[in-house]
Amino acid sequence: MEKLIVIHGALGNGQEFESVIQLLGGKYEIINYEIPHHGFKQDSKTPFNIESITADFCDFLEEQGRSIIYGFSLGGYLALCAAQQSTQNIEGIITQGTKLNWSPEVAAIEIKGLNLNFLKEKATPFYNYLINLHGNYLEDLLAKTIGFMQELGSHPLLTRGELNKLDIPVRMIRGGKDRMVSKDETENVCAMISNSHYFELPFFPHPLGFIDPKHIARLIDVQIGSLHYKWAETKEGRMSYKTIGDIHENEVCLLFLHEAIGSIAQWQDFPDELSQVLNLPAIIPEFPGYGFSDENCKERDENYLHNFALSILPEFTEAVCKDKKLIVVGHSDGGTNALLYSSRFPNNIIGIVTMAAHYINELETRAGIQPAIEAYKQGKLKGLELFHGDKTEHLFYNWARTWLSKDFEDWNISSDIQGSEVPSLILQGSDDQYGTDKQVEGISNLLENASTCIIADCGHAPHLEQREQVIKEIIQWRKTLS
Repeated sequence: MEKLIVIHGALGNGQEFESVIQLLGGKYEIINYEIPHHGFKQDSKTPFNIESITADFCDFLEEQGRSIIYGFSLGGYLALCAAQQSTQNIEGIITQGTKLNWSPEVAAIEIKGLNLNFLKEKATPFYNYLINLHGNYLEDLLAKTIGFMQELGSHPLLTRGELNKLDIPVRMIRGGKDRMVSKDETENVCAMISNSHYFELPFFPHPLGFIDPKHIARLIDVQIGSLHYKWAETKEGRMSYKTIGDIHENEVCLLFLHEAIGSIAQWQDFPDELSQVLNLPAIIPEFPGYGFSDENCKERDENYLHNFALSILPEFTEAVCKDKKLIVVGHSDGGTNALLYSSRFPNNIIGIVTMAAHYINELETRAGIQPAIEAYKQGKLKGLELFHGDKTEHLFYNWARTWLSKDFEDWNISSDIQGSEVPSLILQGSDDQYGTDKQVEGISNLLENASTCIIADCGHAPHLEQREQVIKEIIQWRKTLS
């Protein structure tokens, strides 16, 4: 189990993470570090300046051993300061809402709001939140924080030269509604660190207490997963991907292709489980414009799936798993990509598994998309931003508008996949809101070697809704392959 240290920000304390720790506790060993003069350390003898609290945290790290660090606001700055001194005990760093461009002028601006009466009159919700955290100690903490910021503004500890030397993965997150931390300052520092990635969440404000703990927990989980990602170059940008097992020591590997608004993290642990039961390594990519892959602002047309499957995907497999034999597992758009790719490049493929794949655009498909658009407009799909960041809105509407467009009404890949001899397992949920049984029937009739299965009591995501049944079907099908 990976060890995770969480650090609150200035004017915060460890209490802010109680719900987050409960939500993540089963996946990580979590340690809650409180900055001196906050929470249970109100009477700390450690001087409240960046050098002293960095030394205190480095001593704490030495006791804990190698860990991932999530630092909110000042906690992120502290984590980077510690990494400048040594990365021996740091597996990776995730910062959120961290102010990085400290100077006397910046400190003077920030200090203006650190007045009890000002907060009470002009920022009442934040004042109430702070009083709940600190009670009567708040006034003293504000005074201490003013002195801290003045000194930090005059003597910032982070330097370009030291940041350039960092060799650990760093993820830098900023909320689109954050009025304290700018995108420019975050991206500028991110660019100084070789193995770093900037991730913006449009609906996040700055105060940690104003964000649903479920969103913070999911954010941390997704970002921790990304610390192990790799990237491959394509003509349309870098593609992020995750590997399971050692693909270099095995002739056969699984290749997972995500859905229309999917990502590596949205597969959850299905790839890990399938990889384990089949005893095969796996590769899980994200196409350009998704997740941690490069942004792709292109507007889609009726050929976008052909582009993914027949142009981008071959570039990716050439770079990452050249000369490997693949079992391709695709969900929704990923299933269609698997059909197209295997039909064009059959020599690379041992077999394919599709779940909720489409070969035609049905009336039911378009009818299923409209409720999703309404849900998105009402803010009910904000959770997608935790996987795709500020790429989410373009990605969502690129998918929805394409499938609803006039040019896409007659979309049909029958001629592309007809006669394919690649062994195939075609799965679909009995209650799939985006397609009928005609999808399964039509695909299987076009292929020369297809097995089919309708999964009962299941919607559009069989691998998540009826995982045990899906894995059982794949195991049985795998036995039929030569």
